Amino acid sequence: MAESRLVDEAADKLYGLTPGDFTRARDERAKELRGDGEREAANAVKTLRRPTVAAWALNQLSRRRRKDLDELLSAGESLRAAQEELLAGGDRSAFQEAAARERDLVAKLAADATTLASEAGERGGGLEKKVAETLHAAALDEETAEELRAGRLIREREAIGGFGAAAGAPAAAGPARASKKRPPKRSSKPESRPDRHALTAARTDERHARRELEAAERALKHAQERAEAAEAAAREAGERARTTAERLKEAKRARTAAQKAHTRAERALAKAEDGGS
Repeated sequence: MAESRLVDEAADKLYGLTPGDFTRARDERAKELRGDGEREAANAVKTLRRPTVAAWALNQLSRRRRKDLDELLSAGESLRAAQEELLAGGDRSAFQEAAARERDLVAKLAADATTLASEAGERGGGLEKKVAETLHAAALDEETAEELRAGRLIREREAIGGFGAAAGAPAAAGPARASKKRPPKRSSKPESRPDRHALTAARTDERHARRELEAAERALKHAQERAEAAEAAAREAGERARTTAERLKEAKRARTAAQKAHTRAERALAKAEDGGS
């Protein structure tokens, strides 16, 4: 429990820093924890990854625009519900209204995040677009929303699936058109775009998992080496203990023999003294 608290406290502070300050501050905090004897917490802090500029800007929204962010996430829930109702034959206008509200909130927050980044001297190519795409993803995906609420995103995200274009005008107008060309278009785009995005996300996750596996293997190897060294030291200590025990036995035997010799010498001396008198 204490370890988890220390890691959470460190993460909250670190993800509030600019990306340029993140690595140095992370390493310093890990060193402090290790110096305090909190080795496990130090190792966990050391694995925290520096956020991209877009992810950092989004984390600032979680800290400084929490009310607006909650409003966006609520709008995302409403948008999902409106689309489900529309697909079930519901009112198209309700979907359009929910999509427009989500789109407006994304645009506002993306602009705010870009401003926050600019004020902190942080810039990046296509920053506002990356932030907006991640906000769309958070509005439509609960896992991304939770990371954003925690203010600990490490990279931008993409809205994947049928909701990816839901906030735009073309998606809102789509259900009203019914033509012979519509089925091919709906079957091609959803199949190609989600697959491409899913592949990109899967590759990124695989790279992160591979790095974590490599770090775990290095830690395991280090632990094995330390265990082997400890076993060798224990064997050496055991041998020294056995040698010392043998020497102790020899010393006791020598003392016993010396005591007996001394006793015999005393008797001989006493006898000689009596004879001399």
